[in-house]
Amino acid sequence: MRVREPLESLMVAVMNRLAERFGNHAILKGGMALRLLDCPRATNDLDYVFVPFSSKNDVKNDLVAALRSLPDAEVACSLNSKALRCIVRQGALTLQVEAQAQLMCDSQALSTATLARAHQQQGRIIRVMRLDVALAHKLAAWNERRLIRDLFDIHFLHQVVGVKPHVATLARRLQKVESRIPGTAKKRRMSLAELANELDHAAAGLTARGVREQLRDYLGREDLTGLELRLRVALAQLAAWLRSPAAS
Repeated sequence: MRVREPLESLMVAVMNRLAERFGNHAILKGGMALRLLDCPRATNDLDYVFVPFSSKNDVKNDLVAALRSLPDAEVACSLNSKALRCIVRQGALTLQVEAQAQLMCDSQALSTATLARAHQQQGRIIRVMRLDVALAHKLAAWNERRLIRDLFDIHFLHQVVGVKPHVATLARRLQKVESRIPGTAKKRRMSLAELANELDHAAAGLTARGVREQLRDYLGREDLTGLELRLRVALAQLAAWLRSPAAS
């Protein structure tokens, strides 16, 4: 089942509250950043990068305080090697907010206004990870875990929004591919051309059934119908671009 409207309303409230508390130091990334661009794919969590911080502990107290300032919110947090994870409960709703700390992160401004109006809230200008950088990270993430959900996001950024990946970011990620796929080397290097080959192979293997099974919780029937064909087009174009002189 796709994300329910009350949960998305809570997500808008959290985005606005973190923008108020942290300003340009809170940078949204992931699926909700795409929702601000009218992406139809539902998401049920919020992913942030906080800058300029060297440790997740540097933002923990302020983040928890901001989340607890929401009406009737209960917040529990845990730390792992990669992120600070906060679970926000507001009545029957449960939302995960994941935070990373970095010294810098390329970002750009987007507005929550369209989404906020749909939930009778005030919109705000927030910072999101710069879209070309986000696409580079999304390609690298797909390469490591091979989820069709990632292919959809790649399709949306490249084909719908018209973004090309930030080559330096992508090349850096490909220097240390940490595969999560059983039976493959855990760590290896790849070139842009090798990644293009992998995209071509993935496009050729897409089926309507496979796309529907992985994305039915995120997209409606009207968006799923024929989606495998649209994904193939986007991946073929992106693979061709990765092999072109423009990407070198």
